[in-house]
Amino acid sequence: MVGGDVFMKRTSIAGTKVGQLEERVLELLLSYDRVLTGREVYDALGEPKRAYTTIMTVLGRLVEKGLVERIESRDANRYSATGGRDRLAAKKIDRLLASSEDPRCVLAYFVDEIHDESLLAELAAIIERQRKS
Repeated sequence: MVGGDVFMKRTSIAGTKVGQLEERVLELLLSYDRVLTGREVYDALGEPKRAYTTIMTVLGRLVEKGLVERIESRDANRYSATGGRDRLAAKKIDRLLASSEDPRCVLAYFVDEIHDESLLAELAAIIERQRKS
């Protein structure tokens, strides 16, 4: 195949493109209630055809993309998803707003596109709670 993984299917998680193996690793981390070492991720994937170094590279890429957190330790680094899918999406929105010249304008456009009355009511309630706190 020319170009390596050019033809690999990509998925968007929280607005970030990930490859199939990245998605599997992230799903695995989301399924655990605790942080995992790279070795635990490798073992849990159960893919003897993949090299341990490949899994470590994937974990590094997920850290760079902000989808996984690395907790550094002398014995072995540990990894966890930076949140569930909803939290990951919220982080992506926060990064998008931070990259905008006018975040207020972006939010105004976003809210103008919401046509679900119950969602607008929830948003108004959240804003009201935020004002009171």
